[in-house]
Amino acid sequence: MIVRGGSWLDLPLTDRVWGVYVRISLDRVGAGLGVIRQETEVRELITRLDPHGVIYDIYCDNDVSASDRRKKRKQYARMAKDIETGQINAVGCWHLDRATRHPMELEYLCEYAENLGTLFAAVHGSIDLRTSNGRMAARMDAAAARREVELKATRQRSANRQRAEQGESWYGGMRPYGYDTDRTTIIEAEAEVLRDAAKRVINGDSLRSIVVDLDRRGILSSTGKAWQAVTLRRALLNPRIAGWRTVDGVKVAHGKWDAIIDDETQAKLAAILTDPSRKAGTGGGSGARKYLLGGFLVCGIPGCGKPLQSQPSNSGARGYVCRKAPPIGGCGRIRVAAEPIEEEVAARVLSRFASPAVARRLQAAMNSQTEGDILDQIKAYEDRLDSAARDYTRGQMSKRAMQTIEKTAEEEIRKLRGQIATNHRLADLPQGLGPVELARWWQDASLERKRDLVSVVLDHVAVGPVTRVGFTGLDLDRLNWVWKV
Repeated sequence: MIVRGGSWLDLPLTDRVWGVYVRISLDRVGAGLGVIRQETEVRELITRLDPHGVIYDIYCDNDVSASDRRKKRKQYARMAKDIETGQINAVGCWHLDRATRHPMELEYLCEYAENLGTLFAAVHGSIDLRTSNGRMAARMDAAAARREVELKATRQRSANRQRAEQGESWYGGMRPYGYDTDRTTIIEAEAEVLRDAAKRVINGDSLRSIVVDLDRRGILSSTGKAWQAVTLRRALLNPRIAGWRTVDGVKVAHGKWDAIIDDETQAKLAAILTDPSRKAGTGGGSGARKYLLGGFLVCGIPGCGKPLQSQPSNSGARGYVCRKAPPIGGCGRIRVAAEPIEEEVAARVLSRFASPAVARRLQAAMNSQTEGDILDQIKAYEDRLDSAARDYTRGQMSKRAMQTIEKTAEEEIRKLRGQIATNHRLADLPQGLGPVELARWWQDASLERKRDLVSVVLDHVAVGPVTRVGFTGLDLDRLNWVWKV
C-alpha cells in the first residue's frame, strides 16, 4: 500500500501494517533483556498509536553498530526491502538513531517517508519523516549523532593510546597464546611451546615442519584448532610475547606483564621470518614447497620482471611460469621446465659456493659485524620509527615526512634482517668442502637446506624467451644470472 499524504489513522485498518526494528549491543550487561524490553515498549507504542495496526515482522540486528557501515545489518536490509515492496508501511523503533546514525542511510528513510508515505515512529524522539519539517529535524539530529560517534571514536583512540603508553594490556580480541584470559599471566606449558618453536626457527627449521610436529603431539592453538604456519608465524612475531605494548603495530611501552622471549630472540625471529628468500614463491600453495627455485626465478621479458610461479603442465611435468592471472599479473609469455633449470642452478651454485674466493667473501661479510651490532642498528631504526609515529599522531610531524622516514627505516631494517638471516643460514651450511664432498651433501640435504645454500650466493635468475627454436633441452642463452657473491 502506497500512502501519499493524509493522516495515518485515516488509512483503512487492513492497510496499517507495521514492522518493529530492534538493535542493541550484545556486549552490554543484560543485553538479552534489553532486546526484550525494547521490543515490548515498541509494541506498546504501536498499540497506542494504532490499536488496530498489524505487526508484520520483527527485525532484530544484535551487536551491529548503526554507525559502522563496514558490517552488514542483514535485518535492517530486509526491513528496507519489505518497505520497498509494500509489505509494511510503518516502522516502530526504540529511537531513530537505533535504526541509523549515518546521514546517508537517513536519506533512504526520508525517501521512503516522502515518496511512499512510510511512517517511522519511535518510543523516544519520534519524528514524522513524511513532513519537510520532520525531515529537517531528523537530519539535524543525525548530524549531531554522527558528530558524537566521531568524537567518541577520537576519545576511545586517545584513551587506548594512553593505556598503551602506560603499559596496560589490551583485553579485546582472542586470547593470545602463552597467556591466560587476563592477558598477563603466563601459561608455562604454552610459553614453552613458543620458546621451543623460536629456538627451532633460529636453528633453521621451517614453520611447516614445526607445525607438523605440533599437530603430531596434539598441541592446539588458543582457538582450540590445529596450528597453521601463518598462525605460528604471527604468534612468534607478536611483540606481546617479548613484553611490548603496541599501537597500530608500533611499540610504545614495555607492558605490565612478563615476557616469554627476550627482545634479541624476537629480533632474530623477525630477521628470519620476514626474509623474502624464505618464501618458496609468491603463488603459494603446496606446490611451492616442492620446488627448489620458487622466489629465485623472475620473468626476463622487458617491462615484466614478475616472479615465476611453480605450476605443472597439463601432462603433470613440473615447471615455472610467468602467471598472467591475478594477483600475479605477469605477461604470461615465459615457461621453463623445472628439472633442467634446477639441475643447472644446483651445479652453478655448488661450484660457486665451493670456490675459495667466494668462501672468503662470505666469511668476511659474516664477520664484518657481530649479530649484536646488527640488532643494535635494527633497534635504532625501530626507535626512530616509534618516535616519528608518536610525533605524527600528536600533530608534530607531517604525513609526508612520516612516510619518508618510514620508507627509509623499513628498507634499512629489511636489509639488516636479511643479513642476520643469511648469517644464520651460512652458519648451518657445510664449510670447507670441495666440489665432490659438497655434491654428496647436496644429494642428502633437505629441500630447505638446499634453498638456504642457493639463497646465500644467488639473488635471482631472469628467464627470457627461447632463443633456439625446436631445441628440447635447457636453452642457457635464456638465462641471466644475478649473484650475491
